Amino acid sequence: MKIQKAKELNVELQEYVKAYESYQPKDVKEEAVKLYAELENVNMVAKELNEKGYRKDGKLVAGKVRQMKIESNDVTAMLDSSSNPGDRLHEIVKKTLSRNRKRKGIS
Repeated sequence: MKIQKAKELNVELQEYVKAYESYQPKDVKEEAVKLYAELENVNMVAKELNEKGYRKDGKLVAGKVRQMKIESNDVTAMLDSSSNPGDRLHEIVKKTLSRNRKRKGIS
């Protein structure tokens, strides 16, 4: 690797770490973004979210919406969704997810 490329990569990684460390999740989507930055695994993120008590709305049962556990597909949908303006970590995580999916042959 050329030194200039290494310097650029170093700056990019420092930006990633700074975005991660200053990130303060306010909802389940942002929590998923931060966890994916740590774990890079949607199954593990879903498991962590469920352990923290997060749930998604499910079917209507007896006039009430049933709460269901979050699945890996739900995490992927959250990460693939549009990021809030200025949410740099979500932008980085979204690119990482896309790269990981391509590597595994998932489009």
